[in-house]
Amino acid sequence: MKKLSSKITLLASVLAVACMFTVPAVRAADEATKAEKKAKRDADNLKKYDANKDGKLDEKETAAMKADQDKMKAEKDAKKKAADEKK
Repeated sequence: MKKLSSKITLLASVLAVACMFTVPAVRAADEATKAEKKAKRDADNLKKYDANKDGKLDEKETAAMKADQDKMKAEKDAKKKAADEKK
């Protein structure tokens, strides 16, 4: 291990192995965070749209939720278009 190239090769190998173990751990943490956000969003939607308080969304409640989502998307698109026109 006297040669510089041997040291560089060893260092690159160690870094590669470290990345192999680090990336899956980071990805798992991201997925857990996404799952928590989805669970919170689902609970909020259930609380907001469950009119008959039976713990699940029926067709009418789902339609109301979809209508609100479409309305918010249209408003967001209109704001984006207005901002693009100002440029």
